[in-house]
Amino acid sequence: MKYQNVISGFEIGPEKGLRILFESYGQKLFGFSVTQFHINEDEGYDVLYKTLETVGKVITRYEFSSENHFVNWLFKIHKNNVLQFLRSKKRKEHDVKLVELTDWENEVAEFGEESFSLDAFKPLIEEFASVNPYENSPETSKLFLAMQKALQEVTETERDLLLLRMNEYSYEEIAKMLNIENNQLKVKFLRAKAKVEKRTFEILKDTYHEK
Repeated sequence: MKYQNVISGFEIGPEKGLRILFESYGQKLFGFSVTQFHINEDEGYDVLYKTLETVGKVITRYEFSSENHFVNWLFKIHKNNVLQFLRSKKRKEHDVKLVELTDWENEVAEFGEESFSLDAFKPLIEEFASVNPYENSPETSKLFLAMQKALQEVTETERDLLLLRMNEYSYEEIAKMLNIENNQLKVKFLRAKAKVEKRTFEILKDTYHEK
């Protein structure tokens, strides 16, 4: 199996392992980036090299039971690198966007659970309202750590949808990238966003009580 050759190569040395990894899976990883996410060839190779670098650093920490197990792990790393690249590409310098928790209230109320009440979170909303994501402050750190944790609790598709949409990709572009139908994609985005916002409130509330 190819993955066993890769592992054996890394046991000999990183250069050997990276060469076998590239020869065995490089073309498929590159093709995945270019066809699935519609980036150009130069960008595709940049992301591929990033994936090879990442794998080379961590592969010895893992054990794999089958070819499918290894391939799924490899493509998950690569997909994360593609999304990270796309986020960086879309991010505009000096484009400061404030995190308006008061807007979250309306979204959670409209798309969240009917039994969920925001009354208990009013002190948090006052404390974290209009946090500037580019300021290095305790409030910023707590807020974004909570958001990061909340993102890990939604499905992979929801997480990809949120990250791509928040970086200004259109629903049509996202549907092509994620290979899903555009039908009701906006509603799915808003529901996923409300889910993450609700969970962020809950995590922040626990942090708030630890003071």
